[in-house]
Amino acid sequence: MNRLARRPELVALGSVGIGIVLVLAKLVVGLLTGSLGILSEAVHSLFDLAASIFTLFAVRTARKPADREHPYGHGRTENLAAFAEGMLLLIIAVLIGSEAIRRLVFGGAPVDPTGYAFALVIGTVIIESGRAFVMRRVGRAVASDAMLADSTDRLADVVANIGVLVGLTGVRMGLLWADAAAALLVALVIIRAAGLLTWRSGDILIDRAPAGAEEELRRAIAEVDGVREVRSVRVRRSGPNLIGDARIATARMLPVEAATALANAVKAHARRVLPGIDLAVAVEGQQQESDLVERIHAAAARNGHVRDLHNVTVEREADGSLHLTMHAKLPGNQNLADASRTSRDLERSIREELPNVTRIDIHLEPMEPQVVPGQDVTSRNRQLAERIRKVVDAHPEVRRSVDVELSDRRNQIHAHVVAEVAGDISLEHAHEIESELEERIRREIPEVREVVTRVTA
Repeated sequence: MNRLARRPELVALGSVGIGIVLVLAKLVVGLLTGSLGILSEAVHSLFDLAASIFTLFAVRTARKPADREHPYGHGRTENLAAFAEGMLLLIIAVLIGSEAIRRLVFGGAPVDPTGYAFALVIGTVIIESGRAFVMRRVGRAVASDAMLADSTDRLADVVANIGVLVGLTGVRMGLLWADAAAALLVALVIIRAAGLLTWRSGDILIDRAPAGAEEELRRAIAEVDGVREVRSVRVRRSGPNLIGDARIATARMLPVEAATALANAVKAHARRVLPGIDLAVAVEGQQQESDLVERIHAAAARNGHVRDLHNVTVEREADGSLHLTMHAKLPGNQNLADASRTSRDLERSIREELPNVTRIDIHLEPMEPQVVPGQDVTSRNRQLAERIRKVVDAHPEVRRSVDVELSDRRNQIHAHVVAEVAGDISLEHAHEIESELEERIRREIPEVREVVTRVTA
């Protein structure tokens, strides 16, 4: 099975070769015996041959990679081939059925149920059973709708040929109408198989969702950490592949890199549930009424001109109104008039987001240059570094000073300090310790221009 699954084209090509042999054999025997059942099967096999050629073409084309003209790949070729095969079978059924009814009503040429006719029909049943078995196994292994459709056609052939065999047996027993009745049975079998095949492949061509796939995918996406809401999920089949799209909601201020990582995590989780699915994920923000700070940052992000917003404080007054304070960084080369316009635009965006705000105070700051020239001067300022360590170690909540580095920026000393504290304190309290250390260092060692302190557990 694995070897066949790796070679679907060879299986389809072999099916074409067998189809040619069967068409020729049935035509010859049908003409020699005058059997409508065998001739109808010859016509059936002729259309089967065309369907097998469709299958071969579809299997080759469907597995081509996506290109500029076909960005979603070529998988629909298989569904189109299956639909065309169903339509061909319906045409066959109408032709065979009409001729069978004509012979039953008005009679027809005599039928000669020879031994070689029986041998042909029995051989055809065996061959078609083998073809149906192989193509169904390979079609399932490679998820090929075209090959599965061809296997369905082969099974219809098996039933139809059994009907022809019964008809020939009836003629030999003296029931001259049995051959036409067998042909009518063949037509009915073909109609049923073709109807199911056309309906199923047509459903796929008009993007019918695979049964249960969307609900299964929705549950899987909801399990991904960071997804607040699954807003929509759509899945369609394209040949052996599944193509889908999903809209998910997450925190409104999630950075672009984090949003991309979340989308990739959703895709990976989706592939574990529906292997091989090509999923497009749209990430959207979800508003949470209670998270006022996030909503303020979202308003600033919509504004677009504020480069950084920090130190946001929300003060709720006794009457329930809100007083907001924040620091906003703008390009340092802006003049005050432009910066003031940006500040007013930001305030307008925030009031649209939070209508019950009574006062907004925005402290404007220039953005620092992206690259600042500096030099590590710790080694030649050991005494200064040691004085900083003593200040740090003197704090009652500091376990030890981990690191002190001094940088010279434009002839001014900037200190970078790392201190170890208890790991069970809150982040808010840790920040207070950092601020206290910075204040103590600036007060006791005034030659340090700036201090950046970090506490760690």
